[in-house]
Amino acid sequence: MKQLNLVFMNSADKTRVLRLSYVDENLGADQVKAAMAKIATANLFEKDDVQLYKKPIAAKYVERIETPIFNDQEA
Repeated sequence: MKQLNLVFMNSADKTRVLRLSYVDENLGADQVKAAMAKIATANLFEKDDVQLYKKPIAAKYVERIETPIFNDQEA
């Protein structure tokens, strides 16, 4: 499964990543940029007077591959 990582600059000039699972893997740059712009202008995410997702700066798909060595967990 691929994950979509949306990279933003917050209002304190620090990088923040919004990670989304279960996404369409065929989204184009224009679609993602438009969605990120909506997130940024909505001003929904704030912590300690810092706007968390203020300016969109990048987006990428990330695929994590796990290779189990052993698993002693009970089912």
